[in-house]
Amino acid sequence: MTAHHAHPAPPLTLDDLARLDDLAAEEKAPDEVREGLATVRAPVTMPPGERLRLKDGGTFILPEGSFYGRAMTETELHEMGTLRAPDTPPRPHRPLWQPLLHYPRPTGPSLKMMRRINGTAVIPLTTGVYGEYPPRQTFFPSGFPWSCIGRIFIRNDAGSPNWDASGTAVLVGKRAVLTAAHAVPWGAPNASIQFVAGYFDGNSSAGAGGQSWATAAHGYAGQDVTAHDMAVLRLADPLGDWLGGMGARPFDDSWRGGAYWTSVGYPGDVDNGERPSFQSSIHVIDDDEDGDAQELEHHADETPGDSGGAFFGTWSDGPYAVGTVSGFEQVSGPLSIGNEDNNISAGGNALTGLVNFARTTWT
Repeated sequence: MTAHHAHPAPPLTLDDLARLDDLAAEEKAPDEVREGLATVRAPVTMPPGERLRLKDGGTFILPEGSFYGRAMTETELHEMGTLRAPDTPPRPHRPLWQPLLHYPRPTGPSLKMMRRINGTAVIPLTTGVYGEYPPRQTFFPSGFPWSCIGRIFIRNDAGSPNWDASGTAVLVGKRAVLTAAHAVPWGAPNASIQFVAGYFDGNSSAGAGGQSWATAAHGYAGQDVTAHDMAVLRLADPLGDWLGGMGARPFDDSWRGGAYWTSVGYPGDVDNGERPSFQSSIHVIDDDEDGDAQELEHHADETPGDSGGAFFGTWSDGPYAVGTVSGFEQVSGPLSIGNEDNNISAGGNALTGLVNFARTTWT
């Protein structure tokens, strides 16, 4: 008698979600949550041993070498396979004061348009855009889980007045966000990353306090391989308790070809990254195993700024990330036979192991 492996149930399709009612907030947010989301936190880092000096008239003088923000004090790369996945995938968390929206609220045009000399419109040609699905749509990130997704601003030197790059991340724990490892400046001794939840037109949709600075970053030593291109950042503030967070689970082969998945990010070629955009009903073409990690191949439209974004599906108990947006691949075969190109998200048990590490370590 042959034993058959029982495959886990797939996520809900967009048609399934369309038949479900959104859920209103069921409780009033506690005072500490309302205060936390309303309070501007502007940390200033000063050289060791220095302190603020008070001028006549009550104004403060910052010592030379001070800067706004904070540098990460801990970065660590774990050997592949050392962060074991839990028996039960980390589940999503929706605070009862956050409404549940199955579909985000769309905003203006989804693509920046250029024009030819004669005035006709042209869509910018960018790597990683396939046009197989409806164009990426910008949205206002209100409610759960949309306000849990945010933009990250990366500085190789925390004292620099300007950020060097930006990407996307999603809350997955009390103080943890999931992003791409290649977004983290691992070798920089004084780097900083700021996460702004629900970033929209320069601000957090959750309030002035809906942002936090990363104090630590953990990833895998093999992050130069796309399957392990994932990292978690520890935030100075418990945004995950205030706004909620996604769960995480590995992709199952039986889900290949199903139009279950949504990709969300802040690509520079859509409203200059100032508004989040999403694409839904995506299907995974193939998945390649690399130890405990997976490369999920698909044709969602993803370009610079999407890196680190959640590639997720929604089950009856909420949204689970099965991958984090990594990059774009081109494969060339002999005589062009077998040529292909795909966008890649990093996932697998490596993902759930990393998220579980962040949740259990950063309480």
